[in-house]
Amino acid sequence: MVEQTPEDLGTLGKINHFVVLMLENRSFDHVLGMLKAQNPLIDGVLDHEFANRLDPAVPTSPLISTGSDPPFAMPFDPGHEFEDVQIQLYGRLPSAARKPASPTIPASMQGFIYSAEQAAKTPGDAGLVMQCYRPDQLPVLSTLATEFALFNYWHSSLPGPTWPNRFFVHAATSAGLSDSPKDPDILAGYTFPAGTLYQGLKDANREWRIYHDGLPQSAGIDSLRSQYVDIFTRQFRDMQFFERDLTSSSLPEYLFIEPKYDTGHNFVNGNSMHPRNDVREGEKLLKRVYEAIRRSNCWADTMLIVTFDEHGGFFDHVPPPTAVSPGGGGAYADPARAFDFDRLGVRVPALVVSAYTQRNTVVGQTPLECYDHTSILATVQKRFGLPALTQRDRAAATLERALNLSSPRLSPDEAPMTLPGATANQFMAWLRRLFTPSVDSKGPLSTSQRVQLTLAHACDLHTLDPPAQLSARHRYLAIRAQQDAADYVQEVENRIRDRRRH
Repeated sequence: MVEQTPEDLGTLGKINHFVVLMLENRSFDHVLGMLKAQNPLIDGVLDHEFANRLDPAVPTSPLISTGSDPPFAMPFDPGHEFEDVQIQLYGRLPSAARKPASPTIPASMQGFIYSAEQAAKTPGDAGLVMQCYRPDQLPVLSTLATEFALFNYWHSSLPGPTWPNRFFVHAATSAGLSDSPKDPDILAGYTFPAGTLYQGLKDANREWRIYHDGLPQSAGIDSLRSQYVDIFTRQFRDMQFFERDLTSSSLPEYLFIEPKYDTGHNFVNGNSMHPRNDVREGEKLLKRVYEAIRRSNCWADTMLIVTFDEHGGFFDHVPPPTAVSPGGGGAYADPARAFDFDRLGVRVPALVVSAYTQRNTVVGQTPLECYDHTSILATVQKRFGLPALTQRDRAAATLERALNLSSPRLSPDEAPMTLPGATANQFMAWLRRLFTPSVDSKGPLSTSQRVQLTLAHACDLHTLDPPAQLSARHRYLAIRAQQDAADYVQEVENRIRDRRRH
């Protein structure tokens, strides 16, 4: 791709910095769908507008409808591996898991309750996946959605879990991975045929940086892992430096923010908006990021993109559309599954915030106007003249439709300097954290905890001399209980942070 001049690119040419905050595991209807009551252009959801049967294969099975006022933290983690999502999309089908339905067959979106029943620990909890937040429960997200641009039809990049969807935002492919990763692949580090967006930025003499609070998932990619563990790294920065760095005169062209996952402690103390942590903590993170950008000198030429990696098992009423397959091989494909990455995943919340975005902008009026995580890559590539990485980002819609003002919103009256605080009752949130055990000290590891433990060990091996590597390997192989895993992950995070030279 030949770089165009900023003048050739119109308003996009005025954007010199992209900041991406990717949160976790919530669907569009669940988080922003209730805004439909305020703005009919939003393809959302109202109380009792949609329903799922407890068992979609039984016509007389009880109906559970959409409603409002879900808890700020879920009592369980709904299933969202590839097989779970197939059931959520198509209901209780005998072969839904192993033989994905053709992408040309619209999904019924009738299996969310049935799928959640498999994960819920208490009878009746499964219905929580049909509940949707009122705007007053999520004032930060809701304010940004009305002050700037909300995307009606932004889907996760595949109908599967966190890791492959996050790979798409970095590499426009998951190289065939459609479930949570396996230990040997994590230890080796993932590689992709055309590399990542970060390599493209480097080749074009553009700067990038990943901010993180704890162990970043992006360290699962081999080329990024070496940067993360480098004691002199300038590409990975602790989130504590975010505000200070925004005041510097050398802000990178691309910033990616990873929230605090707290996977080792069952997500309870994280701020990623994972179902197991309090969504108000994610609201605080989003407020922090927006306000830091808004009061910086970079406000006028920055695009903030906020989205979620995947839907986390929560209900959404819009069937995922077909997608362009990335191509380029499937090194991490499941040989028992014939999935060609030709269908997007469930809709997720997505916002674009910029000085050139008009209030109450709703992008996409029909499901044909769809976006996925590779729209971020396509937009950055277009702005800086970078080549596409796969067929998916080559075909992806870019984000200029959110830049619909000719003059920037600069004054406090034009664009708010601050956002509302997260919903009150922080005392109750404190009580919940106090009395909800973050780990079952003797309990077995969940899939997510095992993945995070293995990623921590892979990074740890990069920081140790051979004798210490052997000792760490023995320790890793011996870990079976949640508390032991949480302790090890925390030690690795602390060690890598403390050995950095800046």
